Amino acid sequence: MESLALFIGWMLTILIGLLALYVLYLIYSGKIDLKFLLSESTSDKPTASMARFQFLIFTFVIALTLFLVVVGCGKGTPCGFPNIPSSILGLLGISGASYAVGKGIQASSDSSKGSGK
Repeated sequence: MESLALFIGWMLTILIGLLALYVLYLIYSGKIDLKFLLSESTSDKPTASMARFQFLIFTFVIALTLFLVVVGCGKGTPCGFPNIPSSILGLLGISGASYAVGKGIQASSDSSKGSGK
């Protein structure tokens, strides 16, 4: 049973790695444009979005921290996926919620401008 779990883990890792390489290829070839990744679309020009930037940074920091915890297991420390504290999940949830609220406010602002109010 342990070898089956190891096999499935490796297959999932390879699949996710191939998908990541494909996305990087699409970015490199210009089919995915990241020019306005951290910007909000406004009527005349795109502006920087603090909510998008915060969500991106929080996601990378948490992902890299978990990666280092999993990879950095040493002698006598069992390797595996660590327990994620609820405070970290709370921070990521708050960041995601602030992004969603910002998008909702922007959408309602854009719709009120379009209706002539």
